[in-house]
Amino acid sequence: MKKSKKQMKAEMKEKMSNKIKTKVTRKMKKVKLLFIVLATLAAVVAAVKAINMLIEKKRAKDPARSGLKDVLAFFATKTISMTDKITSGVMLGAYFSSLNVDLSKCEFEDGTFIAIKSGFASVLLTIPENVNVKFDSLDTLCYIKEEYDTESFIEGQPTIYIALKGSFGKVIISKAAVVEEATEAAEA
Repeated sequence: MKKSKKQMKAEMKEKMSNKIKTKVTRKMKKVKLLFIVLATLAAVVAAVKAINMLIEKKRAKDPARSGLKDVLAFFATKTISMTDKITSGVMLGAYFSSLNVDLSKCEFEDGTFIAIKSGFASVLLTIPENVNVKFDSLDTLCYIKEEYDTESFIEGQPTIYIALKGSFGKVIISKAAVVEEATEAAEA
């Protein structure tokens, strides 16, 4: 029994309609899954920011931490420039982010410290030219570059201690003069 052209067209139209419905249903499932993933990610970022805010409030009330400067970056890029007198130390934390800290205009007392904790992050630290530096690190797969003279100590200059705990990232520490020379060379 041979089918007429009308029957063949109707069957083809029905098959095409079913294929289109199947494709639309698959696409909608993918869109729903993407929406769920993005909503979950947004909720996690909001929760981390809320926890960060609570931690900062708690640290502000702690008398043992008076005189400490805290800089913390979670899932973000943060650029900080300080001009304070550092009497006890600076705590830097960067996780899944990029942190650029300029301390070149700060005045350090002898024996102050800079503690850096980073995970999956990039930290660029600029320190003043007129300080001696003692550096120690505990790192796992972390690129560390010290762009200053690590051998000489000049009498009369304050000594700062830099301690690093880092994993899976990079940390570059430079003195202000090196940064200024690089800027001048780039401008020329």
